[in-house]
Amino acid sequence: MRTPSYVAKFDHLLHGGFLKPSSVLIAGSCGAGKTNLCMQSLFNAAKNGERCAYISMLSESEDKMIRALSTFSFYNEEQVKENLDLYSISSDIVAKGDFAIFEYLNENILKKRYSRVVIDTMNILEDIESTFDERPFHRSELRSFVQNLLQEFDEKDILLMATCEIPASDIDSSLWPYMFDTVILLGTEEHDNTPYRYLEILKERGSDFTMGKHKFRITEDGIVL
Repeated sequence: MRTPSYVAKFDHLLHGGFLKPSSVLIAGSCGAGKTNLCMQSLFNAAKNGERCAYISMLSESEDKMIRALSTFSFYNEEQVKENLDLYSISSDIVAKGDFAIFEYLNENILKKRYSRVVIDTMNILEDIESTFDERPFHRSELRSFVQNLLQEFDEKDILLMATCEIPASDIDSSLWPYMFDTVILLGTEEHDNTPYRYLEILKERGSDFTMGKHKFRITEDGIVL
């Protein structure tokens, strides 16, 4: 099944939209536009009747999240009240480790059967501990935890979009892209001494897509390809 990205011209590059259910990683450096892309998709999906959720892993208040979003034309206060829920996982929960994080997501997200969910940002999980052993995760344990979590979203028929701060130069050596069905990289380059932003689809498991670096701008309407 395909579902729209709700970002103009993006579905053409995806050859019809995102596969659903699936997990989508939005990667890039700080300020690349990762959260903008995700929220643009969420708000427009909510306007079209989907039940959506945004989860901040940065312990942000709802007021702070709304202040950042309200500058964009796609922001709609009624959507937040009706079918788009904002969550913030507190630093206390993150500090308790993997089981506490999973329990929070299970109670607040997985049991509510959302259609589309954003987790911002996955980098926080790189520093979590084992809840019961009270020790840092090994790399293999982190990978197992994330893969199990992604499977839970998949079984609930949820399109999961997750951001991760990964510079373009580090994308091949990062563990994150290998765990997700679709990987979107946002980056910047220069042409004739003029910098520009680009979006590149690195993979979409089970589907073809349009390869290459596609220029985009960030405007009051969000990301414009």
